[in-house]
Amino acid sequence: MQNDAIRFEHIKVKDLHEFAERVLSKSRKGQFVPITMQRAIAHANNPYASRNDVGLLAAFDANDEVVGYFGILPLLLRNSDDYFKVNWFTTWLVSAKVRGRGIGAQLMAEALSLDQDYLIVGSVHARRVCHDYGFWERPPLIYYWLDTSGMGRLNPLMWLQRACRKLLCFLRIKREVKLRTPFTGRLDSWVGPVLKRVFYALIGGPQTKVLAGIRFEEVDQISGEPPTPPSRPQAELHRGVDAVNWMLKYPWVVESGQSITEEMDYFFSDARPMYRTIAVEVFSPEDEYKGFVVFSASQKGKQFMLKTLDYRLSNPSDGRYVLALAIHYGRKFLADTIEIPAEAAADLRPRLLGKLLLHKKERIYQCMPKDDDSPLAQAWEVLTLKLVDGDMAFS
Repeated sequence: MQNDAIRFEHIKVKDLHEFAERVLSKSRKGQFVPITMQRAIAHANNPYASRNDVGLLAAFDANDEVVGYFGILPLLLRNSDDYFKVNWFTTWLVSAKVRGRGIGAQLMAEALSLDQDYLIVGSVHARRVCHDYGFWERPPLIYYWLDTSGMGRLNPLMWLQRACRKLLCFLRIKREVKLRTPFTGRLDSWVGPVLKRVFYALIGGPQTKVLAGIRFEEVDQISGEPPTPPSRPQAELHRGVDAVNWMLKYPWVVESGQSITEEMDYFFSDARPMYRTIAVEVFSPEDEYKGFVVFSASQKGKQFMLKTLDYRLSNPSDGRYVLALAIHYGRKFLADTIEIPAEAAADLRPRLLGKLLLHKKERIYQCMPKDDDSPLAQAWEVLTLKLVDGDMAFS
């Protein structure tokens, strides 16, 4: 098959549901597919999208089979008091049977031809390709994973493997040493559950005292915007309560058995053995509304994870409630890892438990403004990025 046999289809937001039904009804187990039904429904209900916005690019071969796709998610950028539409790249993949033939590059070129402002959370591969296209990049956003068993640092087999890696590096011997092996995993499974209960007890006590100073309740939908904080960034990606409630109502990930694409070849988040969203509204003891925090609790393989999806609190010092609530729900689900923003980890980082359990992570944000005078180009240097930005909040 030659590249000139490829045709590209621009699927508008208003047509996503119908497109998904058409493509998925003809797909079989193991077949490469460009979208899941739950994503199609969610994107079609995006409160910041227009019906005629392009929500997906699909590449078809001569047999009318999808061999590549590029997801586009409209959202709002706030700069001072002005709001502008920009777009996230949410998915980008080419079928294994046509890789190496330039289809991915053609999809990128097709997306850029729409003449819009784009942002992307850069994976290792995507980041390299985006560099080639001249994407702008910000310093990494720092956030943290809380390893609730501590085995990321306490597993003695990993100590030996790290030492071996350093020795080989010193001797200039090029040989890969995997830190995670069946042996380290077996030791984790034996010791980890015991240590997890110990560490939850140690970190849970102080956080219980923090929660004693507020009232919180789980809700299906967030009731309203929290009070505006004393200061706010000059520029940020806007996620109003309408967007948060949209995320809660139309999740991209569902529990196993609820997705028709679960046995098809869809690379991105689709279904997991357990997946829950937890929306919590926070009040003062006097019932003053302070804001909200949203988590996901999910299982991937044998690992249980709690992830901070979004949060909005009226006072910057209230960030401590994010950590306290994360520990509360992490303990409830016995999560192996808890993902939290850097500001929520601030109080725990200097402590001994924080040094043992917290693992620093980095996320790369890149952008491609449509021109040097576009809203995104004008805001990029002063844009405050947060852990909840991008499509990561939906998984």
